[in-house]
Amino acid sequence: MKRFFRRREPGALLVWSPPYTHRSSGVRALHRLCHHLNRCGYPCAMLSPPGAPLPDWDTPFHEGPIGDRIVIYPEIVPGNPLGAERVVRWCLNNPGLLGGDRMYADSEMVFVYDHQRLAIVNQAVRRPIGPERILWMGLVDPSCIYPDPRVPKTINCSFTHKGRALRDCHPLPPEAGLLALEDLTPSMAALGDTLRRTRTLYSYDHYSNVLREAAICGCRVLTMGEGVAWHDPQTCRCAHNIQWQPGFHATYARQFEDSSFVQGFVRELETRWAVPRITPWRRGRQ
Repeated sequence: MKRFFRRREPGALLVWSPPYTHRSSGVRALHRLCHHLNRCGYPCAMLSPPGAPLPDWDTPFHEGPIGDRIVIYPEIVPGNPLGAERVVRWCLNNPGLLGGDRMYADSEMVFVYDHQRLAIVNQAVRRPIGPERILWMGLVDPSCIYPDPRVPKTINCSFTHKGRALRDCHPLPPEAGLLALEDLTPSMAALGDTLRRTRTLYSYDHYSNVLREAAICGCRVLTMGEGVAWHDPQTCRCAHNIQWQPGFHATYARQFEDSSFVQGFVRELETRWAVPRITPWRRGRQ
């Protein structure tokens, strides 16, 4: 059963994000963080401009002044454009790689998406951070991403996303007959449907949730390696490879709904700032 929350006060936390799109795991993570915070009773709202239709998550849009609210920026945002008094910087990728600053102010609380980011993000801060600053959540939506052995696998696909430079240097031959995954997936539902029909996904992007989603849907997944050879990202040791958790096929659905990480996140925030909480409530309980 879905949980809903009485809005007794404006969000104490605000999340900055580009317009929503299912094509970016980072954007999905920002919206999903807002949802999980609200689910746990910590009022949160988005600072996102309109984008694609939003999932049925608890992600209200904030209008009005920022005040003294905690603002969560991803690493792609340079500086503090909203002039927030309390800033959280969530590094979903390497500082400066896709935009934003390469160094962060001491006044910011810096978090990373997973342990792979810790070493490089510690080069962007004066005071090293540790595993208590990992802010990870499951992002594979089981309502769209799931295996179905009954669906015949009739196509092979390529995926470029952040690997455009690598694709330009090492293009796959036209006679391979590959379809561009991006052209077939206008929604999360379409992504799942396409991956279930795909025999092999050739990806130029090592660090994308799509690799996990493809594997869950039963695709053979190959990425272009540092030695310019196609190989299985689940077994390679490439430096930029996305993390593959043991048993993720069996746990991804539970991880998508798991809000338990919120308590550790809030506990770390409260080493500096108070974080107001309200009581979650269920539909039908006024």
